Amino acid sequence: MNTDSEVRNDTGPRWGLIGAVASAVGASVCCLGPLLLLAFGIGGAWVGNLTAMEKYRPFWTAATLIFLGLAFLKVYRKPKKEPCCPGDAGRPETGRRNRILLWVVAVFVLGLLFLPYIIPYAFAGETGGSTATRQVTLSVQNITCAACAVTVKKSLTRVDGVKVALVTSIPPQAVVTYDPTRISVERLVDATTKAGFPSMIKKEGGKR
Repeated sequence: MNTDSEVRNDTGPRWGLIGAVASAVGASVCCLGPLLLLAFGIGGAWVGNLTAMEKYRPFWTAATLIFLGLAFLKVYRKPKKEPCCPGDAGRPETGRRNRILLWVVAVFVLGLLFLPYIIPYAFAGETGGSTATRQVTLSVQNITCAACAVTVKKSLTRVDGVKVALVTSIPPQAVVTYDPTRISVERLVDATTKAGFPSMIKKEGGKR
C-alpha cells in the first residue's frame, strides 16, 4: 500500500513537466506554428497573428527552464529520512520511472526550444532547376526569425513555376526566381499572404 509521501513523490515532478511542455509550446508557436499549418495545407492571413507571439518568446523560454528545473529538483533531491514503513520497498522503482520520464520530457522540451534555430539549416540546400526565368524581390511582413523565413520559403517553393526562393529575416524579403510562363508575381504575393506573411513587390528584375 502506497504512503502519502510516495504519492507526492510520484506526482510532484509531473506538474513541473506539464508546465515545461506547455511553456515550450508557447515559446515555439510563433516560429513553428505557421510552418506546421503550411505543411497541413492550412493558410490565411490570420496565420500571421502567430508571429506576434515572438515578443513573448523570452518569457515562455524562461518559464520552460524554471518548470524543468523544479522537476529536476523534485526528482533528484534527497528525500528526508522517514520511519520505515511497508511502502518503502516500492520507492526505488517509482524514482526510476520518474527519472526516465523526466529525461524524455527534457529532451522533447529542449528540442522544441532549439528547433526554430535548427530548421533553417535543415532546408538550406533546397534549390530549383535552371530555365529561362525572371526574378522578383518581395518585401515580406511578419518575419521575425529564421524559422519564419523558412515558412515563407516553403510557401513560395510549393508554387508550380518557382525555381529558387531566397528568404531572409534581415531584411525581411524574398528574392524569387520563377518561370514567367507558368506563374505570375501576383500569385507569389498571394502565396506568402495565405501563409500568414503578406508581401508586396519591392523590385522586379529582367530575364535570367
